[in-house]
Amino acid sequence: MMNLGSKKLLCAGICFVAATIFVLAGKADFYGWAEFTKWIFGIYAAGNVGEHAANKVNVTPAGE
Repeated sequence: MMNLGSKKLLCAGICFVAATIFVLAGKADFYGWAEFTKWIFGIYAAGNVGEHAANKVNVTPAGE
């Protein structure tokens, strides 16, 4: 289930809103917006996969 209080999701949402505002203000074009949001949410997804994979791995210190 998606954690709506996640710092990563909040950051991705803020970046998405900021990019949208730049397009609406005429400071960026649609292509730039699409590329930016693709990278932002791609990085968000990769971060989530990495976090969940790391939580599933049971690491024990050597020698124990």
